[in-house]
Amino acid sequence: MKRTAAIVCLSAVLVTAGCTDSKSDSGGKPDPNNEKQASAEVVKNFAAAWVKAWAPDGKPDAAAALTDTPATFGKRLDEVDSALVAQSVTVTPQGDPKCSDDNNCTQDLAVEAVLRGIGTMKWTSTAAAVKTGDAWKIKASGDTIYPGLGESNYLKRVRALPARASILDRNGQPLTANRQVVIVGVASGNVATAATYAAFKAKLDVDGAKLKARAIAAPAGQFVDAITIRMNEWQALAPTFGKLPGVLTMGGTQSLAESPTFARSLLGTMKTATEETLKNAGPTASAVDQVGTTGLQYSYQQQLAGTPGGTVTLRDGKTKLTIKTVFSQQGKPGTPVKTTIDPKLQRFAEAALATSKLPASLVAIQPSTGQILAAANGPTPTNYNRAFLGRYAPGSTFKIVTSAALLGSGLTVNTPLPCTNTINVFGKTFKNYDGLAAYGNGPMQKAFNESCNTAFISQHARLKSDGMTKAAAMFGIGQDLKLSVPAYGGEVPAPKDDVAEAASMIGQGTVTASPLAMAVVAGAVQHGTALKPVLVPGKDPAGAAASPLPAATVAALRTFMRTTVTGGTAHALAPYGSAAAKTGTAEVVSNGKVITNGWMVGYRGDVAFAVIVEGGVSGGKAAGPILANFISKFS
Repeated sequence: MKRTAAIVCLSAVLVTAGCTDSKSDSGGKPDPNNEKQASAEVVKNFAAAWVKAWAPDGKPDAAAALTDTPATFGKRLDEVDSALVAQSVTVTPQGDPKCSDDNNCTQDLAVEAVLRGIGTMKWTSTAAAVKTGDAWKIKASGDTIYPGLGESNYLKRVRALPARASILDRNGQPLTANRQVVIVGVASGNVATAATYAAFKAKLDVDGAKLKARAIAAPAGQFVDAITIRMNEWQALAPTFGKLPGVLTMGGTQSLAESPTFARSLLGTMKTATEETLKNAGPTASAVDQVGTTGLQYSYQQQLAGTPGGTVTLRDGKTKLTIKTVFSQQGKPGTPVKTTIDPKLQRFAEAALATSKLPASLVAIQPSTGQILAAANGPTPTNYNRAFLGRYAPGSTFKIVTSAALLGSGLTVNTPLPCTNTINVFGKTFKNYDGLAAYGNGPMQKAFNESCNTAFISQHARLKSDGMTKAAAMFGIGQDLKLSVPAYGGEVPAPKDDVAEAASMIGQGTVTASPLAMAVVAGAVQHGTALKPVLVPGKDPAGAAASPLPAATVAALRTFMRTTVTGGTAHALAPYGSAAAKTGTAEVVSNGKVITNGWMVGYRGDVAFAVIVEGGVSGGKAAGPILANFISKFS
């Protein structure tokens, strides 16, 4: 090793820059005869190659090629990567090389590996650089990767998931809890038969063809999961289903509601992570984890899941015994998510929807706070939350808004409005719903109670072009709701012409709203001010969605909605206390055919509600019985 007292370097930086008595090759390449330059260069290149080797889909070939035994080192580097389940790594050479002679140098490496699903593990190893011929190589050794690995020792990782926290109701009681489940799947390859895949379709509604394709593509000996079901469901299937060729199961726990149907589209579902849901689950999640896929389970995945713990131990390659624990991280349990849901009202809502033969949704809110009490979709379970996301023409329920607009334009509750069979607006003919006969002039209250389209449309000229848009905003329609789960707040675009304005007055045309948005409209009448809906207090925006409605308008609308129950189209609710409501029938085009959706919105006490029945004949006939069933069960 060269020693030159005449040359004095001012800093370590200058040393690595070539402050020696030997000149570098032309082009700035390190001098292979300068042991510090040459060894520092190979260590730097090795560190960069290591980083690439442990990157997603990385290969160890480039790092192995820099060692003196590439045939074996690449496999060793890969094994440690797999054992740690490293997501990524940074490898940084430390200080200057320390050389014992002209052919042997060492340099420390600071390593930080992100262990997928646990966290970051840090250590320092030492790379030994040796000169072989004219080239410098890294001496292949397990100790280069981790100190103490040597030739046969290995690292063992164990990950521990904390119990998932519960989603709570408005009183702080659990709506979800960790319950026993069974993951049902098949063995990889061709073990499962056609009868097996047919049973998956018939018994578990799993696409057998897709499951078969996954099984054939999977590595030998692998469990290919298909569906996760509750333990009691599996116990009923096991005697016959479990004996089919290729069927495999794994036990576990999952955060579940009291039943498969309870608040399903609201609370959400959990499944084995996919690329999308794994990204949402955050850096401590693993591809094998059960994570939230929809609803609140998805929105609050990281809060509910907490932080996994884990250990990495150095094991003896011969005895398999632990030599020492080299990394340990304590897991942190998740924290619950408290909602505004009233479980009794949620059950009542689901039971009411179960009586329908058509797709239907029901939302109940508390007008005085805006808090969502129940949200249900039926009659069969669905992950799609129509109650929040449905974009429907609100039909005649929107006459609540239209009445407010007309009262604000100077009309009074006693202004006579003509109810005719039809009305023509610039070539477009509008009519009333089937069964309503024209009755001539009558006050606005009668037009509201009987839901006379032509009576309201007759006043379209009184409104400015943005009259309905501004009136809708008074009821919170048109806002971005920014709830913890996706929700649609409705839209009332300014009409492009008089025909569009006339259509908007009866909740048709370009007017759309969700059942949640219409429950807010009903709640605004009861409370006097539209409040922003809240599902998760402290997370969802709360407070007024608009300025208070004019007192005279509120008084008029309350009377209109009450008399619609006592003597109008919402009479189905008459036996159940002081309910107030408005029915609606909206014509929509589905698959090229015109169908009607039945609506009813209203309130009783401090509960406001909205129901839609897709394909319902009318609001009174389709939505009315559902709401009657619902409100009959609570005081």
